Amino acid sequence: MIYILLLIAVASLLLGGGYCNALSTSTCAAADVINSELDIITELDFYEDDDGGDILSTKFNTWIRDNAKVDFYEDDNDILSTNLIQWLRDNGAYINDKLVVKNDGSYRGVFATQDMEVGERVCSIPSHLILQPTEELMENEKEVEETDCITIKAVMNAMSEGDNLTPYGEYLAAQPIGYLPTFWSDSGKELLSNMLKSTRKEQLTETRDADYNPLDYDELPPHGVRDMIDELKIDCNAGDLINDPKYLLAAMLVTSRADYDYMIPFYDMFNHDNAKFNIKHDENPHKDDNKRELTFSHLGFTLTKPVKAGEELFLSYNRGNICGDRLDWFGTPEMWLEYGFIESIPQRWLFDFARVKFELEWKDGDESTEEVVVNFLVPMSLRGKRLLQEELTRLDTFADMHRHKSYEEYGDMSRFEWESLWQYYDALHNALTLATTQSDVSLSDEVWTLGHDWWIQDGTLKEEDSEEHYVLRTKSL
Repeated sequence: MIYILLLIAVASLLLGGGYCNALSTSTCAAADVINSELDIITELDFYEDDDGGDILSTKFNTWIRDNAKVDFYEDDNDILSTNLIQWLRDNGAYINDKLVVKNDGSYRGVFATQDMEVGERVCSIPSHLILQPTEELMENEKEVEETDCITIKAVMNAMSEGDNLTPYGEYLAAQPIGYLPTFWSDSGKELLSNMLKSTRKEQLTETRDADYNPLDYDELPPHGVRDMIDELKIDCNAGDLINDPKYLLAAMLVTSRADYDYMIPFYDMFNHDNAKFNIKHDENPHKDDNKRELTFSHLGFTLTKPVKAGEELFLSYNRGNICGDRLDWFGTPEMWLEYGFIESIPQRWLFDFARVKFELEWKDGDESTEEVVVNFLVPMSLRGKRLLQEELTRLDTFADMHRHKSYEEYGDMSRFEWESLWQYYDALHNALTLATTQSDVSLSDEVWTLGHDWWIQDGTLKEEDSEEHYVLRTKSL
């Protein structure tokens, strides 16, 4: 069991992330190693390299080479990061001189070169350097109501400015595509859906009304693997752009790197760790529900804990000081869906069909114990336990059917997709095993007598805010 948990922790370090909707350079650095295995999900032809692995379409590669000033196929991102930081400073940004972006052997992150104190300013980025849904862009996209759709267009523009390409546009254009499950091949998404789909005849979750992919079956988390492409078509009125590699890259970057609707350079290089995060927002840019153009002249970030020289600075993508709308539901499955990595301990898991919600934590908060304990955030019921045990047995059968095979036996599925799927399988299987084998837990059916908001505790969302979360309603007793 400890071996599995250590694998999860290592996987999380290899694939770091961004903030309440952002992905850091560590994911990009890890993905650089497997860049030849990544797919772009379009109707373009795929080609085989000499080793038989999938590579990005030649059309996408040609576009990158035409628009990037640095050959990122050989560059390890140091030049891009250095150019970006210098450009930011030259244009009014403050980035603490005690910070350095570097590869620490297994992943890339932001580290302190000297001791830093609580309250010390980390960075401050002027709003004019932040890619966002400006009034001008919104005026040109009057038929689009979702502001993150406008941010996608802003990112496309930033990556397409030719001789006027900024270091941030260049940096974004050099990022890999395909590491989020939503952007996997059809075969990859099909196998993942089969892994998550319950075969139970009685559906316990209520089908959500939606223009895309309403579920008519119970499903293990995460929900929404197939939704984003349809969201781009419907909500963003993407049209033919859905087949444009540049548009898909911009959409994936906004999903995995943006702080809600804002693409903030340098800030999106900080990795995620809920046990070690030490950075907070100075202002909340999302107080206005309209989420339009920023009214702040700068967005600043400050240390909440002392940091020693050589230590890394971390964000939390779901428990930070402006993440109130994520506190109650956004956990390890959603982190993997939107950022592409399995987070290390602590982890949060919510199974809506079973009305089970818990966290995995190190015993006494001490990682050196190498012992993980389960903290149930709502009382565990006998019914919920049995439902999870059923899914655990089904997952075992799924692994017996598929895991001994090769990704090459699954159509256009890539090796990266195959390995990511099984990394998530191990994390999911481990969480279910720990939750169903706790011997000192008192079982109660109380949770089944509660309303649809049974999972709401500390956050700012309400259950009826269904467009802001993935939790499905569950039938009561």
